[in-house]
Amino acid sequence: MKNLQLVIFDMDGLIFDTERLSYASWKEAAEKFNINFELSLLYKLLGTNHENVRNALFREFGDKINVDDYMAEKRRIFFKKIENGEVVKKPGLDELLEYLQDKNIKKAVATSSNREVAYNLLKDANIFHYFDYILCGDEVKKSKPDPEVFLTVAKKLDVKPSECIVLEDSEAGTIAASRGRMMPIVIPDLKEPDKEIEELAYKKLNNLKEVIDVIENL
Repeated sequence: MKNLQLVIFDMDGLIFDTERLSYASWKEAAEKFNINFELSLLYKLLGTNHENVRNALFREFGDKINVDDYMAEKRRIFFKKIENGEVVKKPGLDELLEYLQDKNIKKAVATSSNREVAYNLLKDANIFHYFDYILCGDEVKKSKPDPEVFLTVAKKLDVKPSECIVLEDSEAGTIAASRGRMMPIVIPDLKEPDKEIEELAYKKLNNLKEVIDVIENL
C-alpha cells in the first residue's frame, strides 16, 4: 500500500477492553435470570449488531426467558460499569493516534455498538476529537461480516478501499475488511483467530503500538 489515507478502528476489544466487561455483564445478568452464559456464546456475539445479538440469544435462551428483558438488564449493568470507570484503553492506542495525527492520516471508528455507547466511551476517554468520522451499528443495514460499515466510512471520507487499513480484533470484522478489499490487521482480544482468519489478515499483531511499524514499512 503506497498511499495510505485512512485507518479504520473497530471499538470493542480494539480501542477499549470492553469485551471482558461485556462478558462480566452478561454473566451477572444471567444469574438474575437463572441461566448460564458461556464464553463460547460471547464469541458468537462479537462484532455483530443489536439485531444479530438478539437473534443469537433467542436461539439460546428463547424458551427459558424474555430475551429483551435479559438484554436490558445486561445493558444496565454494563453502563453501570462504564460509569464506575471500569473501561480502559488498550495498550498503544494513544501512541498510534498521535502518530496518525502527525502523519495527517485520517482516522475513523466503525463499530457494531450503538451510537450512545460509542460516543460515551470515546468522549469519556478523551479521544473523540481524534476521529474524522464515527459509524455505529445502529446506522447501517448490514452487520459485519458484511463490509457495508467499512465501505460507508471510506465513501464518507472520500477514500478508496485500497487506501484503507482496518484494525480489528474480531473474526467478523476481519472478514468484512477483506470483503471490502481493504487491508485488515488483526489484534486479537479474548479470542485468538483461527488459521483462515489469520490468512485473510495482512498482519496479526500483539498491540496497537505495533501498527506504527507496519505503516512505516508499507
